[in-house]
Amino acid sequence: MAAPYLAKNQRRSRFLWIGDATQPVTEIEITPNLSSRYQIPRAADLPVVTPFRLKILHFNDLHGRIAHLAPEGNIPVFSRLVFRYHQQQRKYADNPQAGVLLLSAGDDMVGTPFDALVSEGNHPYDLYQALGVDAAALGNHDLDLGTHALAKMIQRSGAFPVLSANLMPPAQLKKCVYPAALLDVKGVRVGIIGLTTSAQMKGSDARNLTFVDPVRVVKNLLPVLRPYCHVLIVLSHLGYDLHSTSATVEGYGDRQLAAQLPRGAVDLIIGGHTHHILNETCLDQGNIVNGIPIVQAGTLGRFLGEVTITLRDQQQPATVTNAKLSVTADLPVDQAFEQIQITPIVASLHQKLNQPLGIVANHPDLETDAVLNDFASHESAFANFITAGMVAQARKKGYAVDFALTDAAVVRTGLPTDNLVYGDWFAVMPHADTLRLFQLTGEQLWALLQDNARRANRCGEPHLERGFVQFSGQIRYQIRLGENRAAARATEIFVQGIPLKEQLAQTFTFVTHSFIRQAACHWERQFQQQYPAIALFDLDQQPSKDTEILLREALISHIKIDGGVTKAGGVVRDGRLQIDDI
Repeated sequence: MAAPYLAKNQRRSRFLWIGDATQPVTEIEITPNLSSRYQIPRAADLPVVTPFRLKILHFNDLHGRIAHLAPEGNIPVFSRLVFRYHQQQRKYADNPQAGVLLLSAGDDMVGTPFDALVSEGNHPYDLYQALGVDAAALGNHDLDLGTHALAKMIQRSGAFPVLSANLMPPAQLKKCVYPAALLDVKGVRVGIIGLTTSAQMKGSDARNLTFVDPVRVVKNLLPVLRPYCHVLIVLSHLGYDLHSTSATVEGYGDRQLAAQLPRGAVDLIIGGHTHHILNETCLDQGNIVNGIPIVQAGTLGRFLGEVTITLRDQQQPATVTNAKLSVTADLPVDQAFEQIQITPIVASLHQKLNQPLGIVANHPDLETDAVLNDFASHESAFANFITAGMVAQARKKGYAVDFALTDAAVVRTGLPTDNLVYGDWFAVMPHADTLRLFQLTGEQLWALLQDNARRANRCGEPHLERGFVQFSGQIRYQIRLGENRAAARATEIFVQGIPLKEQLAQTFTFVTHSFIRQAACHWERQFQQQYPAIALFDLDQQPSKDTEILLREALISHIKIDGGVTKAGGVVRDGRLQIDDI
């Protein structure tokens, strides 16, 4: 079924497709009781002035970075994209043979300081709606804050069109997230199918989300959607390729998707997720798969992509005739948009980031060099502070936890050497990880510790993100590195002062964060290839429950109790972990 939606600040209608795209689609219906102007004739029955140039501006993985907060002051980002879009709109305003679209390929939120304002009602969808962005794919990080929060954001923005055809949306998203959209650009009908990766999901209800094979979904939609389109685009947040290393890609990347579709079934794939910089100066032959061009525009608004699709006549297929990237920093600023829309948000953010939190203890483990180089080399006082805070805050919220663990993925930098403000801690933890509870038997805990011993840094080996975890003070043990990773062992293990070997049948509850060990997936694959007989411990297979408590905010509460990041709060090495290189 298709329902009409009039794009804000645009002279065009937009139909949003309602229904289950995970099953074969045989027909469409128009929402009842609509006037005749909302009927949808087939593309072949529409008169189009040809040749027609469709300009598509696109960006992806903005992560809320509407401005760059540099030491020298605010540097506009989003307002430069706005300038280019408005410039193109003006250029083609009176030209019946050209039109402009602006699309986002997802991950519009989470990962920059602007996240601090989301709870106060400031989020990118509001800006997109004000500007007239035509649609956005749903990214995995857009779900980090949970489906309930996402639904509220979309509704608060005036139902900005968010697309994902391969997500089977839970009840709260069914009226907010659509499989596809159909846009009218001066008589040219443009179909857009949204796709979302199932990789790196860490929202409060991520385990309850169901994703379907994206190839199957697109093939389900093709028979019914293609006849109504002059141009058909896949707006994808799957990632560029299964072999990409910049982000985890599961099942299909855009290249694999294109290879599996009928040749010419879609005219363009606009991608995101893996932060690739594609087609910088022109369309690269290597980015055309099965006749389908693939584009992507980096991350954080550093580039704006531009694709030109030409319709020479209605008997010929639409053709991508140009693709390129513009460096955003080289674009002028739309001063009106900057002053009216962006400046108030940045002012609110500065106020939030400058809130004082207390002092910082003088300890080498809190320095950036230690965080980046030594987290998996020895016991870390910084990790001890984080795990102590997780235990204390989880118990304060009524959760009976026995211990906590963390890895390096949530600690991005060190701390200043004197006073601490909110922005300093946000720099440490910029992502929307939440506290998650797991249960393990004593025997499983023993296996986890043996697994962890194999992930510790070793002399003479480059440091990779292997998912080495640090524990709270309730666990004390030694690591014997041995001659190689397969020989590494955890020994002398005590839990709450009692040898673990005496508690193998006991069930323990521990608290960690929602992205635990996810960044280690590439190393894990390599290890399994090298040592196929050794099974790594998969935390994702263990019973767990998300608390919906934001890790960053929980630790800020812990910081405030003792007036900063202090010894009293846990900044200490107490010998809970000893690593012996023998």
